Amino acid sequence: MRLPTLFKQRPNKSYSYTPRYYDERKERLEKLIEKHHGKKDGSIGHKKVSFRDEWKQLRQTRSDQNSRLRLAVIMVLLFAMAYVALQYIQIDLF
Repeated sequence: MRLPTLFKQRPNKSYSYTPRYYDERKERLEKLIEKHHGKKDGSIGHKKVSFRDEWKQLRQTRSDQNSRLRLAVIMVLLFAMAYVALQYIQIDLF
């Protein structure tokens, strides 16, 4: 038997969630094949390139380069601070 409480416990919420599988690599591969060899139905035609898609791809490439540069700068700074700290703090390890 439970003790009476001041707060009511709410029942768990249930959702009707159906998971979906998305293979990004497969999608990219299909786009490349479609771009270079034509559509799957056999017709050969150039896909109209969207300015938005091109801009998004360019922006993503730039952001990847910026994140790599930021990571390299942070690592150099951390190594420099560790080197300075070890030089000025006289710790005998052995």
